[in-house]
Amino acid sequence: MKAYLLTYSQTCIPTHIHRILNDTKEIETWVAPFMYAAILISRLDVNDLSAVLRPRIPDVWFVVTELNASAVQGWLPADFWEYVNNPEQAVSRNLFTELAKPSIESPSNPLS
Repeated sequence: MKAYLLTYSQTCIPTHIHRILNDTKEIETWVAPFMYAAILISRLDVNDLSAVLRPRIPDVWFVVTELNASAVQGWLPADFWEYVNNPEQAVSRNLFTELAKPSIESPSNPLS
Protein backbone atom coordinates (compact mmCIF):
# COMPACT_ATOMS: atom_id res chain seq x y z
CA MET A 1 0.00 0.00 0.00
CA LYS A 2 1.05 3.56 -0.65
CA ALA A 3 0.07 6.97 0.65
CA TYR A 4 -1.16 9.66 -1.74
CA LEU A 5 -2.08 13.29 -1.40
CA LEU A 6 -5.27 14.28 -3.19
CA THR A 7 -5.92 17.97 -3.63
CA TYR A 8 -8.96 19.34 -5.44
CA SER A 9 -10.48 22.66 -6.39
CA GLN A 10 -12.94 24.52 -4.25
CA THR A 11 -15.62 23.98 -6.88
CA CYS A 12 -16.31 20.72 -5.03
CA ILE A 13 -17.32 20.78 -1.38
CA PRO A 14 -15.29 18.56 0.93
CA THR A 15 -18.28 16.53 2.14
CA HIS A 16 -18.95 15.46 -1.45
CA ILE A 17 -15.35 14.26 -1.86
CA HIS A 18 -15.50 12.54 1.53
CA ARG A 19 -18.56 10.53 0.43
CA ILE A 20 -16.75 9.53 -2.76
CA LEU A 21 -13.65 8.46 -0.84
CA ASN A 22 -15.79 6.39 1.53
CA ASP A 23 -17.51 4.70 -1.42
CA THR A 24 -14.37 3.97 -3.46
CA LYS A 25 -13.27 0.40 -2.73
CA GLU A 26 -9.79 1.06 -4.18
CA ILE A 27 -9.12 3.44 -1.28
CA GLU A 28 -8.28 1.49 1.86
CA THR A 29 -8.62 4.48 4.19
CA TRP A 30 -8.14 8.22 4.13
CA VAL A 31 -7.93 11.31 6.32
CA ALA A 32 -8.53 14.97 5.48
CA PRO A 33 -6.20 17.17 7.55
CA PHE A 34 -6.75 20.19 5.31
CA MET A 35 -9.69 21.69 3.46
CA TYR A 36 -9.69 20.56 -0.19
CA ALA A 37 -7.10 17.84 0.44
CA ALA A 38 -6.92 14.29 1.74
CA ILE A 39 -4.26 11.70 2.40
CA LEU A 40 -5.33 8.43 0.80
CA ILE A 41 -4.07 4.88 1.27
CA SER A 42 -4.42 2.60 -1.74
CA ARG A 43 -2.89 -0.48 -3.33
CA LEU A 44 -3.13 1.16 -6.78
CA ASP A 45 -0.37 3.14 -8.45
CA VAL A 46 -0.88 6.86 -8.98
CA ASN A 47 -2.08 6.48 -12.59
CA ASP A 48 -4.69 3.87 -11.75
CA LEU A 49 -5.87 5.76 -8.68
CA SER A 50 -6.30 8.92 -10.72
CA ALA A 51 -8.22 6.95 -13.36
CA VAL A 52 -10.58 5.61 -10.67
CA LEU A 53 -11.21 9.08 -9.22
CA ARG A 54 -11.62 10.97 -12.51
CA PRO A 55 -15.11 9.68 -13.44
CA ARG A 56 -16.29 10.04 -9.84
CA ILE A 57 -15.45 13.77 -9.71
CA PRO A 58 -16.08 15.02 -13.23
CA ASP A 59 -15.37 18.67 -13.98
CA VAL A 60 -13.36 19.06 -10.76
CA TRP A 61 -9.68 19.89 -11.00
CA PHE A 62 -7.57 17.59 -8.85
CA VAL A 63 -4.03 16.33 -8.35
CA VAL A 64 -2.99 12.98 -6.93
CA THR A 65 0.64 12.53 -5.93
CA GLU A 66 2.43 9.73 -4.13
CA LEU A 67 3.77 10.68 -0.70
CA ASN A 68 7.28 9.36 -0.37
CA ALA A 69 8.24 9.27 3.32
CA SER A 70 11.81 10.35 2.54
CA ALA A 71 10.66 13.33 0.44
CA VAL A 72 7.82 14.73 2.56
CA GLN A 73 8.22 17.18 5.40
CA GLY A 74 5.94 19.47 7.37
CA TRP A 75 4.22 19.80 10.69
CA LEU A 76 1.40 17.41 11.48
CA PRO A 77 0.43 15.46 14.60
CA ALA A 78 2.23 12.11 14.82
CA ASP A 79 -0.88 10.10 13.94
CA PHE A 80 -1.09 11.80 10.54
CA TRP A 81 2.50 10.79 9.79
CA GLU A 82 1.41 7.14 10.12
CA TYR A 83 -0.42 7.65 6.81
CA VAL A 84 2.80 8.76 5.15
CA ASN A 85 5.40 6.61 6.89
CA ASN A 86 3.44 3.39 7.50
CA PRO A 87 0.43 3.25 5.19
CA GLU A 88 -0.14 -0.42 5.99
CA GLN A 89 -0.82 0.51 9.60
CA ALA A 90 -3.02 3.51 8.86
CA VAL A 91 -6.31 1.65 8.74
CA SER A 92 -8.41 3.22 11.49
CA ARG A 93 -10.48 6.32 10.75
CA ASN A 94 -11.33 6.56 14.46
CA LEU A 95 -7.71 7.52 15.10
CA PHE A 96 -8.48 11.15 14.29
CA THR A 97 -11.62 11.96 16.28
CA GLU A 98 -9.68 13.89 18.92
CA LEU A 99 -7.44 15.70 16.42
CA ALA A 100 -10.31 17.78 15.08
CA LYS A 101 -10.52 19.65 18.39
CA PRO A 102 -8.32 22.78 18.66
CA SER A 103 -5.60 22.68 21.26
CA ILE A 104 -5.26 25.67 23.57
CA GLU A 105 -1.62 24.73 24.19
CA SER A 106 -0.72 24.73 20.50
CA PRO A 107 1.65 27.59 19.58
CA SER A 108 0.03 27.78 16.13
CA ASN A 109 -3.44 28.25 17.64
CA PRO A 110 -4.47 31.90 17.22
CA LEU A 111 -6.57 31.66 20.41
CA SER A 112 -3.61 30.95 22.67
